[in-house]
Amino acid sequence: MHLSTDYTETLKKIKETEEASSREILERRKALEEELRGLEAESSAAIAEAKKRADAHIAEEVEKAHKSAQKGAETLATKTTKEANALASKKLDKKDLKKIMDETLFSEFK
Repeated sequence: MHLSTDYTETLKKIKETEEASSREILERRKALEEELRGLEAESSAAIAEAKKRADAHIAEEVEKAHKSAQKGAETLATKTTKEANALASKKLDKKDLKKIMDETLFSEFK
């Protein structure tokens, strides 16, 4: 009878050990899942922040490019105006006038 009691006790210990292991595994799984949800939230926040900074950087670069283009256009307009005024104030002789007319006005008909 002593052998059957030992056997029954061994089975009980095995069952208790299995149950304890199952509880530990379940607790560890829950902890890991919670940690994973936290990491997912952190990464989503980091991605959103990076996107926000990237959008701000793009807007800043577009504004810089716009200002640079505007400055270039203003410089070109100023230069062209000066050249036009210089040409307008210059007296042309008939030879120069004919040359300009031939090169610009009549060049399409050649």
